[in-house]
Amino acid sequence: MMNIHGQRPDTLASSDISSPEAISHVSYAKLPELGAAEMARGIKAGRWTSRELVEAHVARIRQIQPLIGAVAVPLFEEARRAAAEADRLTASGEPLGPLHGVPVSVKESLDAAGTPSTWGLAGRTAPSSQDDPAVAALRRAGAVVLAKTNAMQLLMGCETVNPVFGRTSSPWNPAGRSSGGSSGGEAALIAAGGSPLGLGTDVGGSIRTPAHFCGVHGLKPTPGRVASRPPAGIVHICREAAEMACTGPLARKVEDLALAMEVLAAPETLQAHPLQRPGETRPAELRIGYYTSDGILPPSPAVERAVLDAAEALRARGVTVKPFRLPEPALALQQFYALMSAAGAEGIAETAGTDALVPQVEGIRRSFGRSRTANRMLALILRGAGQKIAGTHIVPCLGRKTRAELGQAVELRQAYREKFAAEMERQQVDVLLSPPFLTPAIPHDHSLAMTYEGSYALLYNYLGMPAGVVSLSQVRDREAAVMRVVRSRDRLVRAAAQADPNSAGLPVGVQVAASPWREDRVLAVMDMLEKLFRDRPDYPPGKLAAALLPIAGN
Repeated sequence: MMNIHGQRPDTLASSDISSPEAISHVSYAKLPELGAAEMARGIKAGRWTSRELVEAHVARIRQIQPLIGAVAVPLFEEARRAAAEADRLTASGEPLGPLHGVPVSVKESLDAAGTPSTWGLAGRTAPSSQDDPAVAALRRAGAVVLAKTNAMQLLMGCETVNPVFGRTSSPWNPAGRSSGGSSGGEAALIAAGGSPLGLGTDVGGSIRTPAHFCGVHGLKPTPGRVASRPPAGIVHICREAAEMACTGPLARKVEDLALAMEVLAAPETLQAHPLQRPGETRPAELRIGYYTSDGILPPSPAVERAVLDAAEALRARGVTVKPFRLPEPALALQQFYALMSAAGAEGIAETAGTDALVPQVEGIRRSFGRSRTANRMLALILRGAGQKIAGTHIVPCLGRKTRAELGQAVELRQAYREKFAAEMERQQVDVLLSPPFLTPAIPHDHSLAMTYEGSYALLYNYLGMPAGVVSLSQVRDREAAVMRVVRSRDRLVRAAAQADPNSAGLPVGVQVAASPWREDRVLAVMDMLEKLFRDRPDYPPGKLAAALLPIAGN
């Protein structure tokens, strides 16, 4: 493992840490527990300085980094200079931005001027000349970028591991469980108190899966809501698939997601699609539908129970809540894979160059590179061997597509989006609750066996709908005591069940989705659920990734 920035992030020098005594007039140990909005309010009120916040988080990162490997590129000296300038502006009485002086983190794949964006490839060493538009928006709001966080190689997978920065683990069980992917470093760092707010990206669950695995909140906005720029040299995802991707925030508090969206929303979208504040949307006036299975593979007991608990909690507060029947979820699943594989193995090879691929990505490269004839034959073999999910929903859809085929796929996607919107209206629902993922945090490298993650997260990328994950609960002992009884021969069904044993205590989230451009509805329901669950003893964000990673200090 190497650090492009020139210093191994898991062996940060002690000189990077200022003494807690230097800022003893505040509770040094408690600063990383605050939310981003709280930090901004405290800076403006004079309760603490940006420098104090930065130093407290640098200390926290040094403590947790050897355990979870969340930071890819530490930017501590740059952050100290930015914090000093922020404190100067605070003292000057000049107008302050909404995130003035607040330390934040960003996913390694997002450009930050002066640092490379490797995507987990050792050969991508050239530093970026400018910030990604979302990173630039955070800086304009006064945020101090503290670090870039680890991501899955090529952002392809539900774990976070690559040859450049190594593996990121769940703070809840670093030795045994994954942080999720591809924004796993971001979720793990926020969960462990190394950052209050960060940026991830999401084309098939890459914000929501890590949020669910690590016990934080995350929001995938409507594509186009947050400005983005095509990354240089990244060609393994075709334009039609990239249209399903977006940049969005992760945090431990829903109010921080809402604040981040006010900062991140692209001005050109606001005129046609105003961004309402969550307080302007009353959850009690919304009609909420829920489902616990995509009809292809049901989730773990704890994941299903969390959705039902959320639905019941809302119903008890007078909200209209009803079951929702998904229209043709298999079509969305199949067409998502068709689009994601459209550049074929050649696209992955061109992006990677001579760099080695981790086993997870190498397996994807091979599957994307098979000919149609080979895929048809393999699908028949798989179905005959009882591997129904792969043989029916995945393998037949994979492989390079012609321009004509891509055009047809885009037309089919638009037709499905219209059908889904009509179905929401027919069933009279405004917001949907569902599982974010099949299971709690999976064991390390388990994605090599569990190659199907369910349509739960990717559905909303395919639909172009905003969707968030609100972390609400933990796996209970009885839910993790024994593996689910599985009578299927399908290895994907069995692999999902194998993630349940020994999962007690892991966080569990609930996905919340709404119609395109209605991030306010998503955030309003997430906010209400946060308020309903945050005083419960098993509420994950209130634990700062549990006592496994205690904060040292006063």
